[in-house]
Amino acid sequence: MVKHRIGRLLVVATVVLGAAVPAQVSAQVLDQPVAIVRFEETVNIGQRELRQQVEFIEQQIQQRLTKEHRGEVLEAKIAEVLIMQAAERDGIEVSRGELQQGIDQQRQSVNRQLSEEQFRSLIEREMDMEWDDYVEEVRGRLIQERYVLESRREMFEAVESPSEREIRRVYEENASEFMNPAMIRFNHIFLDTRDVDGSARAEKREKADALWDEIEAGDRSFEDVLRAADDDTTYSGGDFGYLLRGEYQNLSVLGQDFIDEMFELEEGDVAGVIESNAGYHIVQVRDRRRARVLDLDDPLFPGQNVTVRNQIENYLMMERQQDLFQRALQEVVDELRDEAEVTVYEDRLDW
Repeated sequence: MVKHRIGRLLVVATVVLGAAVPAQVSAQVLDQPVAIVRFEETVNIGQRELRQQVEFIEQQIQQRLTKEHRGEVLEAKIAEVLIMQAAERDGIEVSRGELQQGIDQQRQSVNRQLSEEQFRSLIEREMDMEWDDYVEEVRGRLIQERYVLESRREMFEAVESPSEREIRRVYEENASEFMNPAMIRFNHIFLDTRDVDGSARAEKREKADALWDEIEAGDRSFEDVLRAADDDTTYSGGDFGYLLRGEYQNLSVLGQDFIDEMFELEEGDVAGVIESNAGYHIVQVRDRRRARVLDLDDPLFPGQNVTVRNQIENYLMMERQQDLFQRALQEVVDELRDEAEVTVYEDRLDW
């Protein structure tokens, strides 16, 4: 497990620590090399630099690395140096758009709801990393991946799609994981109270009650009031989308009482005024679904085209490609090491 986590953290650790240590320090004689890489250029990997990377990883995994693990960190650094130099030699680059896409993918892997600004703050706060350093880390990773992929293109083109038997096996072994929670979709007439208090909040409530009285009395239909929101700045209206039972973000924004009350309703119900942490709602239920285990060809979410089968197939392909990438990476590094002159001082891994 330690080896796996080292692989994920290594590049980040390299960038963070490289940014923290002035370049001239690592070049000083006092920082004795643990490895010297002579390829397109000569690079000394200093003991101080390696120790800082190891300490960073130890902090992340809350475990002390052995000498063997330190050697793995060093070997990964040597591989990074060789691939980056080879990529520069061969003119491998990534565009600004590809770089942004790589950053967006990492942001969404952390939390799909994070804005760019929130993600940037998270990187700087949690990783103790300057944003520009993080961007360069992503750029370096993308360049290394592209070099490996282009060097072994024929290997990746030959990857076979998962068979029906493989897909069904994964589904049947994990069927209980493919489950939709209870969900409800509704239109709502909404009066936002998040930035108001006191008399302004009371006015919002009076407005909500007045609108509901009109609907309940039959003076205006729910749809009429909803359409009028386009011309009335005192409230808004529209399709809320699906509210999922048990989803943390909804619980935080709306509150448990609102969610409990919503899930008492059935399809076609019109109800109001319901108070949430965000404001006052008058609602019309469009769809109400009970929690259930999904079949293999069911969409993962109502209205989506991606099915359980698609997700399993993508998972199996990704797993297959990751295994292949590791083999391709090792082949590429072995070839580059044959071209280069690499000297490792193993006794300097003792500290």
